[in-house]
Amino acid sequence: MNEHHAGRKRNLDLATTTRKDQKIVVKEILREQKDYEPLSKRVPFSLRGSKYATDMWRLIISELLEKKPILKAVDISMVESYCISYQIFRDSFENIQKDKAVTQLYEIALDGNGDPIVDENGKFQRNYKGNKRNPAVNNLNDAIKNMKTIGAELGLSPSARAELLPKQSKNEAKEAPNPFKKVNF
Repeated sequence: MNEHHAGRKRNLDLATTTRKDQKIVVKEILREQKDYEPLSKRVPFSLRGSKYATDMWRLIISELLEKKPILKAVDISMVESYCISYQIFRDSFENIQKDKAVTQLYEIALDGNGDPIVDENGKFQRNYKGNKRNPAVNNLNDAIKNMKTIGAELGLSPSARAELLPKQSKNEAKEAPNPFKKVNF
């Protein structure tokens, strides 16, 4: 790995690449990308039984293939992983809504002889033991982390999309209108 690029994302925008050697490398990378097959719009068989994953696949494909054709067939596992994480996210959230994020735990109260204590209505007396976190909360958190990581790679966040857009020149940035000009602070 080139030490100069360690830890940095490579700039693949020819408009903002200034050094001649960098332009040659960027052109070569872009030329190599053209040889890859585009990603199919068809939902993979592995996702077809999962409603949310299938819906997410169609959304990603329509957004990323039709508007900016950057996904290739070799990216299928990454898109599929994102869709599966989204399915887990939705399933976990539904489970939490149904069963709550935390469950209170009780144990049957026992007398000195180890026998259950029964109240005047014939019900066992219970002692509060603590709370138990719903395992779906951990699944939800893991799915969110996975979606964030994979989504950034696919350009599915505002900041990631900004990285994929061509950079503005300094003159264009100076001429851009100020969106806060009419706002009174």
